[in-house]
Amino acid sequence: MSTESPEDVDALKARIADLESQQSSGGFTWRGLTAWVVLVVAAILFPIALTAFWGQKTLLDTDRYLETVGPLASDPTVQAAIADKVSATVTTQIQDSARLDELLNDYPRLKPLLGPLTAGLGGFVHDQTLKIVQSDQFAQLWRTVNTEIHKGVVSALEGTPGGAISLQGDQVVLDTGDLIDAVKQRLVDRGLTIVQNLPVPPAADRQIVLLTSPQLSQARFAYAVGQPIAQWLIYVVLLLFIIAVLIAVRRARMVMAVGVAIILGAMVIRLGMAFGQSQLDATLAPTYFAQAQDAFWTSLTGYLLLAVRASFALGLVLAVVGWYLSGTRSATATRTYFSKVINGAGVGAGDTALGRVGGWFARSRTFWRAFIVAFAGVVIVTTSPLTGATILWTAIIAVVAFVVLEFLVAAGRAHADLASYDVGADASEGDAVDEVATEKADSPSG
Repeated sequence: MSTESPEDVDALKARIADLESQQSSGGFTWRGLTAWVVLVVAAILFPIALTAFWGQKTLLDTDRYLETVGPLASDPTVQAAIADKVSATVTTQIQDSARLDELLNDYPRLKPLLGPLTAGLGGFVHDQTLKIVQSDQFAQLWRTVNTEIHKGVVSALEGTPGGAISLQGDQVVLDTGDLIDAVKQRLVDRGLTIVQNLPVPPAADRQIVLLTSPQLSQARFAYAVGQPIAQWLIYVVLLLFIIAVLIAVRRARMVMAVGVAIILGAMVIRLGMAFGQSQLDATLAPTYFAQAQDAFWTSLTGYLLLAVRASFALGLVLAVVGWYLSGTRSATATRTYFSKVINGAGVGAGDTALGRVGGWFARSRTFWRAFIVAFAGVVIVTTSPLTGATILWTAIIAVVAFVVLEFLVAAGRAHADLASYDVGADASEGDAVDEVATEKADSPSG
């Protein structure tokens, strides 16, 4: 039997093909240059495309937006921020309307209590408002208000009037009029009838400045330009990565380069998120929502952070796979080592039941390799939301499947070799017996 395994032969052929391609290319080909240009373009567009895709799905899709901000209704910091603003507005209205004076006109002896009553009114209204926003009923109110807010965001970016959010100069302004009315009605239902006939607060008193930035006009322009392509740009970038691999002279190394490009793109987005959070901290610091800004940021960027982690995991898997399949010395040595280990274990199982089963896998080895790759790809493409853990576990399971396949193939080939050796030995033994019989028949004594 041959002392070289089929895996050693495959590795040697791959190395020879790599050396021949290096020699024939002379270090430069237009095909290789084109592949690298496509890769660079895709790498530059990747952070933009992924961020735009997140914005399209999270900020502009009403259902996803409500799914994102819905849990904020139960966040203590958000509840406190809303309670602070609404209770302050209602308390100011009560004080300005002099309704306490009217109530005490018929009770002159209680006039000295006007000061303490006025001071305690703010605390009472705040406590009642906080109880309202902490109730189960507030979740539905929160969803209704945020539906209007989302419409306002889109209207503001599109430059159309209306909605709870508007762009006023370089400010993003939230109108809390509907929320104040709802809170007033709930206060009345709980016995605080003093607020029943209070007028709607002036616009300046019911508005909250969410963001102040001179770049808002640029944001509108970016929205107008980017909205049409945000939905499909990420797919174009992924297609460019695939094209770069297909036209590359050294595809394994290009796969590794694509993985590195995706990792770098994920890092750029993560750095951008850190910068964006610092900017949000600065712009929300003087507002009622300063205490809730972390909750808002975590909720709104949750899907983007998930996509960044998934991209990092995908890039890592591609980089490792590309390196393992490349013709570098370290990769070739690693493949040779694992091939010997797996092949040795398979040969040892050649005379067992696994050897007989392995023969079937040996005959359909190409199919099973393609099946493992296709199955892993389907899992990654169809999983939603796609996480880094899903990608890593899918890659690990695929590697284990490849190891098992190669083990069974080696066992099947060893079983076939043993079977052919036994048949050959039996034939040789039969030939020897026939030869002895013939010699006896030809001898004089026979």
